[in-house]
Amino acid sequence: MTGWTQYHGGPQHPGHRRDLAGPQRVETNWTVDLSGAVGPPVLDRDTVFVGTDRGNMYAFDRETGRRRWTYETIAATDSTPVVTRDQVVFTSGSDTLTAVDPARGDLEWETSLPAPEVTTPTLDDGQLYVGHADGLSALEAETGDVRWTHETDAPVVAAPVIADARVRDREWEHSRVFAALANETVVALEVESGEDIWTAPTDGVVTASPTVADGRVYVGDDDGTLLALDTNSGRTWFSYEIRDGFTSSATVLPEEESTFIGAADGYLHVTDTTFGRRKLRGWLFAKKGVPLDGELHASPVVIGDVVCVGDTTGSLYGLDLTDDCSHLWHFGTDDSSAITSTPAVGDGQLFVGSDDGRLYCLTWTPPEQ
Repeated sequence: MTGWTQYHGGPQHPGHRRDLAGPQRVETNWTVDLSGAVGPPVLDRDTVFVGTDRGNMYAFDRETGRRRWTYETIAATDSTPVVTRDQVVFTSGSDTLTAVDPARGDLEWETSLPAPEVTTPTLDDGQLYVGHADGLSALEAETGDVRWTHETDAPVVAAPVIADARVRDREWEHSRVFAALANETVVALEVESGEDIWTAPTDGVVTASPTVADGRVYVGDDDGTLLALDTNSGRTWFSYEIRDGFTSSATVLPEEESTFIGAADGYLHVTDTTFGRRKLRGWLFAKKGVPLDGELHASPVVIGDVVCVGDTTGSLYGLDLTDDCSHLWHFGTDDSSAITSTPAVGDGQLFVGSDDGRLYCLTWTPPEQ
C-alpha cells in the first residue's frame, strides 16, 4: 500500500512524503476528463481513486490513466475517500458513507449516519471517524457498523484527526480523536468510547481539517488565527494571526521547525513550530510567506525538500524548502481552472484535480544517486 490512502496522507494529516526525492520539475504523464469539480484523490499500490461534486467514484490505473471502474452515484463524492486493502470508503450524500471493493467497484456496505453534513472520514487502526451535524461517530471499517456517537453542541466542520497522547500521571499512551466544531471550538475525545477529554476555543470557525504533529494540534480559522494546541490539555502553545482567513490545513515539518498553511490573502504562510514566528527572510523584516496568484484552498504537500501548493488561478507551484521557499517550477491547468483539492503523492507521481473536471498525473525523474 502507498502512504497516501486518506486525507492529507494519513490519520494525522501529515501532508508530506519526506522519503522521496522532491521534483525539480514536473511533466504531465496523463490526463482524464471527469464530470464536475474533482475532489482530492487517494492511492493504493497501482490505482488512484477520486470523486467529483457531481457524483460517481472513479478508479484509474496509476501508470496509464486507464479507467478500471466507475461506481455511479447521484450525490456528490468530492470529499477525500479512504482506501484500504479491502475497501474504498467515501461520502455519498448528505448522511451516507459508502464502501466498495477497490478492485471491482462492487458495493460492500452503506451506512447512514445519525445526521447530515457528513465530513471526510479518517481511518486509524481499523476504525473510521466521521463528523456530522450532530457530532462525531466511530465506525468499524470492515462492516460500517457504528461503534459510538458523541453528540456535540455544533456540527463538526472537517475531517477528524487521530493521534496518541501521553497521560502525564500514568505510564501509558492512548489515542485521541480531535475535531473542529462550527461553534469556534476544538474537541478531543477518547477513541475507544468517544468520551470527552477537553474542549478548546478558537478565534473563528476552523476552515479545514486539523493536523497533528509533535504533540500539537494545528488549526487555522476564518478569523485569520493559526493555533497550536497541546494534545494532552488543549492549552495553546502559540497563535499566529493574519488579516484574512486561513483556507487550508496546515502541513507541519517538526524536524525543519516549519509550518505551512494557505490563506485567502494569496499567501502560503510559513511559521516556525515553537512560537509561530515568521520563518522566511526579508530585507528588513521576516516575510509572512510566499505570495501566489490566487487563494489557497488546497492544502500544501511536501515531497522531499519541495513544497507543492495550488491556487484558485489553476497554478501549481514547486517551492524549494532548502532555499527559503524560492520558486522551482510552475504547472498550469487547462483553461486556468482552479486547484482547490489537495493533491496526492505517489512514488514519482503527483495526482492533481481541477475544478473543471480534469485529473492530472504529473511525474518527475529522481536525480541519479
